[in-house]
Amino acid sequence: MKKIIAVICTSIAVSISALTLIPRAVESSVPAAKTLSAEVRQYCETASGSGAFCFTGQREITSSLPLVIEKFSVKQGDYINVGDELCTVDRQSSAALIESLGSVRMLAVPAADIETAIALLPEKIFSDCAGRVVSLAPTGSAVRSGSSIAAVCESEELSVTVAVSELDIAKVTPGQKAQITAAAYPDEIFSGTVTDIAETARNQYSGSVLETVVDVTITPDVFDERLKSGLSADVEIELGEPREICVVPYSAIGQDERGEFVFVYDNGISTRRDIQTGAEFADGCEVVSGITVDDKILNNPEIIKGENYIRIV
Repeated sequence: MKKIIAVICTSIAVSISALTLIPRAVESSVPAAKTLSAEVRQYCETASGSGAFCFTGQREITSSLPLVIEKFSVKQGDYINVGDELCTVDRQSSAALIESLGSVRMLAVPAADIETAIALLPEKIFSDCAGRVVSLAPTGSAVRSGSSIAAVCESEELSVTVAVSELDIAKVTPGQKAQITAAAYPDEIFSGTVTDIAETARNQYSGSVLETVVDVTITPDVFDERLKSGLSADVEIELGEPREICVVPYSAIGQDERGEFVFVYDNGISTRRDIQTGAEFADGCEVVSGITVDDKILNNPEIIKGENYIRIV
């Protein structure tokens, strides 16, 4: 009899233990995920570009032939007029420079042969513009075809000219605000305004890709003596008014044949929400529609795989 009672008690204990393990087994079979909320941040659409500070109205005096400068007739800071002598040319060294190229195809002038090109070498270079001399090529240096012999400016005001992609140029207008970051002062932002947009577009290489761009000039709002002509700078042009947006990490966004989506957690259940995304950032992207800032979004949607029940960790 005692053995029968012992066996019954043991069976009951085993049954109770099994019952307690069932919820754990069920729980372990339910996918687990973390929740997060969309981040609300201020955002303004921008167009970016890089360039260098130069004086407003700055012009470069160049030569269509490569040449070697013998001596300058002016110095930096001088004011010159159209037709003033700028420098003399070392014709012997310039002729040797042209001969070293080996082909007239390397020149920017129409010449039948190297001898004809050498015959076109001037003895002196004259200014084709008026203004203050702000830079000069080194004396005795070789200047390539089209490169600057001297830079002349009409104004003491500095500006930055950047190349803006043709995809963004329709949104750029004079008067828009911009943020300028000078390479010499990377931790400081200088405010500026769009003051000029080129009348024509041009082509330039971005790495190995040829793209069409338009030159846009930005002028700093306040004179700062630290800014010098020639300093490189990055520019962000504000294309509209700042607005509040919702940003969700990339790890919470899934994509399939229906499009982009997130899973939202509500009372133990995960629900798919199809979303529309917008601006992209390093840590996530803007969600234009499909969720609100109050939604609890589940991270790693590939783990959920469409399950209805979810366990939060």
